[in-house]
Amino acid sequence: MKKLLILLTLFAGLLSLDARADASSQLVKYLPRNSFLIAGADFTELQNNEVYLSMEQNNQIWSYDGGTDGVGEYVKLLNLDTRKDIQSFAFSKYLNNYGGSGKVHIFSLKRDLTKELSANASNSYLAVALYRISPDRDMYAVMLTPTTIAVGGLNEVKMAVDVLRSKVPSMLENATLTSLYGKIPARAAIWGVSIPLSRRKAADADAKQTTNSIISGFQNYYFYGTPTKAATRTQFFGQTEDEKQAALISSFMIGTLLVTKLRADETLGEMLDQVDVQHEGNSVHVTMVITKEMVDAYYKGKLGF
Repeated sequence: MKKLLILLTLFAGLLSLDARADASSQLVKYLPRNSFLIAGADFTELQNNEVYLSMEQNNQIWSYDGGTDGVGEYVKLLNLDTRKDIQSFAFSKYLNNYGGSGKVHIFSLKRDLTKELSANASNSYLAVALYRISPDRDMYAVMLTPTTIAVGGLNEVKMAVDVLRSKVPSMLENATLTSLYGKIPARAAIWGVSIPLSRRKAADADAKQTTNSIISGFQNYYFYGTPTKAATRTQFFGQTEDEKQAALISSFMIGTLLVTKLRADETLGEMLDQVDVQHEGNSVHVTMVITKEMVDAYYKGKLGF
């Protein structure tokens, strides 16, 4: 999860819920209520953004969770053209009814994959076909609508169908998540919301909760990015248990930036000078402008985090 958060924060993180009209907002209704992390991206808003184009060219967009069953592997198995086929994307890490954890990825596509998927072995669940897209791995896909597809392990795509059929409530019925999500501006091309699990609960659910000392210090947080042609203006808002914790985390962030700047070249140092970290009460707010040079520096290990 740490890598996911860093990449999304680098690329994006940095109205009311019914006011959001972007494509990715149409996918959150398929995410389960017990999600502890949700994120999304509207790629129709990013096609002219230099940060996105650079990451796409370097195959960095879909590599955030890695592994043999990472989202990038699903993109390959489904033979998706990431520049032409994918309109928007939403992601959830959640707790299931059995005390464990799961993750589901949902794509809004510009074409119907039903015909292609029909060539795979399938079984039916709640009158919906579950297609096994890898013969020797637990990797499945399910069409929720003619242009909406969910991918994951067997139990994970079943969860997407459970939400589709209202057998399991969606995240729209989670008051805390909905409140945080409602703070994301409609123009945000990339966004994320999280209610981090306690270390004990994460361990019990095998949820692979982040051990990052900064992220784990928040009770909840949200972030978003609004792209321009050459950069992405990002905002991060986190809420801690009390003012003392907020002051501690903001001081740690500022210290990390100072150390990173000492190791950076002049150009990168000037970019880091523009990062603004503030805290008020138990809230921490970070603003920064992300350029493709900063993303390149991160992948080359020059940012130090």
